[in-house]
Amino acid sequence: MIKYIFILLFSTNLFAQNGLVYYGFIDAKGMGNAKGPDSNAYLVFNKEQSYFVTAKDSLESKVSKTETKTFKNEGESGGLTIMGNKVSPQGDQVAYHIKKNTMWSNVLLGNQIYTKEVAPDMNWKISKEIKKIGKFNCKKATSNFRGRIYTAWFTSDIPLPYGPWKLHGLPGLILEAYDTDKNLYWYFKSVEYPSKTKEKAKYMSIPKDNKWLNYTEFQKEQQDILEKAMEKNKIMAKKYPGFKISDPDIELMFIEFK
Repeated sequence: MIKYIFILLFSTNLFAQNGLVYYGFIDAKGMGNAKGPDSNAYLVFNKEQSYFVTAKDSLESKVSKTETKTFKNEGESGGLTIMGNKVSPQGDQVAYHIKKNTMWSNVLLGNQIYTKEVAPDMNWKISKEIKKIGKFNCKKATSNFRGRIYTAWFTSDIPLPYGPWKLHGLPGLILEAYDTDKNLYWYFKSVEYPSKTKEKAKYMSIPKDNKWLNYTEFQKEQQDILEKAMEKNKIMAKKYPGFKISDPDIELMFIEFK
């Protein structure tokens, strides 16, 4: 009986463990090839839920928040100039709860936008291809998700269905992920499992003057922002006829566009 109780307590403690994985995130929309601002990110998780955050003020150095960098692909004469990494006090966040099958997210796009949705079905296709990331043997999987084809490398050594941002649903933790052109690229830095971190996988809070949007409402709000920007461009083009003013591309405005 004593042995049975010990095993039961040990198992309960194991399932309650927190894990913590650190990522780098390169936002290369408009350039591709993982050429863009490089931010810190982390994911804290347990067997029931996960919490991901990036673009958070406290995660970045003073230099990364203020310095100007130009990114260009080989053979290009121009490039893309970015003034500092995008940050906010709370960062861009995604909370995911397995049993509730729900995701809550927050992203800074002019204003802080809060979205609540049924966890999307990723429909991953797992291949036989394997590569090592850190000390982990990882399997390759691909999915067509909201306008982009993503590749994810996951490890069965940590058999929980989490990953950076909204990527989820594989039989192991995602350590690396990117879309076809590497407009978006999450790469592995380190992992603690189990972790002694005091940070916990949690639900997101929302200010009183904000509201949760569903995914359709989120898309409509972004379309409205696009249309206002295009209207402003028309006014500028009339005012400065000698300058070429390009309309913003909705695919470059945010990371979900279908």
